[in-house]
Amino acid sequence: MRNPLSRHSNRVFNDSKWIIPFLASLLVSITLIFSAIFGVFKAPYDRDHHQLPFDIISFAKTEVSNGYFVESGLNKVLNTNSSFEPPRLAYLISGTKGDSHRMMRTLQVIYHPRNQYVLHLDLEAPPRERLELANAVKNDPTFAVVENVRVMAQSNLVTYKGPTMIASTLQAIAILLKESLDWDWFINLSASDYPLVTQDDLLHVFSNLSRNLNFIEHMQITGWKLNQRARPIIVDPGLYLSKKSDIAWTTQRRSLPTSFKLFTGSAWVALTRTFAEYCTWGWDNFPRTILMYYTNFISSPEGYFHTVICNTNEFRSTAISHDLHYIAWDTPPKQHPISLSMKDFDKMVKSNAPFARKFHKNDPVLDKIDKELLGRTSRFAPGAWCIGSSEGGADPCSERGDDSVFRPGPGAERLQRLVNTLLSEEFRKKQCS
Repeated sequence: MRNPLSRHSNRVFNDSKWIIPFLASLLVSITLIFSAIFGVFKAPYDRDHHQLPFDIISFAKTEVSNGYFVESGLNKVLNTNSSFEPPRLAYLISGTKGDSHRMMRTLQVIYHPRNQYVLHLDLEAPPRERLELANAVKNDPTFAVVENVRVMAQSNLVTYKGPTMIASTLQAIAILLKESLDWDWFINLSASDYPLVTQDDLLHVFSNLSRNLNFIEHMQITGWKLNQRARPIIVDPGLYLSKKSDIAWTTQRRSLPTSFKLFTGSAWVALTRTFAEYCTWGWDNFPRTILMYYTNFISSPEGYFHTVICNTNEFRSTAISHDLHYIAWDTPPKQHPISLSMKDFDKMVKSNAPFARKFHKNDPVLDKIDKELLGRTSRFAPGAWCIGSSEGGADPCSERGDDSVFRPGPGAERLQRLVNTLLSEEFRKKQCS
């Protein structure tokens, strides 16, 4: 006897009008099953819980400063840096009217073929000066061959204490990300900055660091400073005028934010490429929200990156509260730091910092730094990549060797001492607190 269920099934499948819906349903069911198995569908991004596609180092259980280096326990969490190439740095050097020669000097003394460089001469500088800077870069034989130095064609107005400096910095980061992803840290300098170590020193020390560490001096704004800094509303005319002018203060005041905490610190930073990408792309919109908030905030360059990093779980533990600069201030501090000179040389060296600011144009102490700290006798500070002859005053860097080989000197030892301090347990207690 034939099974009635079989007859019914045969009748259904023999009816051609059911074949297409059945096959479509079967295909959708199989797709959903495989999607569940292999995780094709993922939950939306959540800033407080989602993990970025890289490992974030937790420093909470590290007992010794060596835990920050790949030679120690970090290789259990990250791929060891021995599997990486030596690091590459991406620099922004910014200046204003009359700074083109100082910018070129700073560029030459921090130049290394591994790195990337962007120069921004703001709109206050006359067109002739911007053209001279562009031609100086274009006509340099080393820059022409390596092609790692760029002058921003678009000049922006940059207002002191206004958000236009942040806008210009983010534009430079965007250019560096577009032109080359092959860099590990972004460092911003001005024409009045100068290095105290060679690039070989800096790259050698950074070779032993986790690529997730952000050097950004910061502290939370609390108490009376919170009312003084966060309530006023300013307008930066550089956002809509073609000529530079001071920021404008409004009579209106605003409430304090409740969805995030405010932080402040130095405007000079060394940011990881991953954090720079996060601030530029803003894939969860938080960096963009903070950027809009800081549009009307006094001294926004001293708070934007700091507030973003300390309010983002994925990056909070990567913030090291130091700007890698030696900066001297009056007592009590005035609006601008002290201009450094010969009398500050020993203090600069003892600080173990890789950079110092600010310097007057062609101050004699710069020549002393060249001679005694950098060993610079020609265009560039010497490095292992310079393999040419120096006989007869020739430039040894006119002939390039392997740029992944470094020749660290006393500057590397000084910088290593600073890094050991910054990565100590005692210093880590200051992270975003």
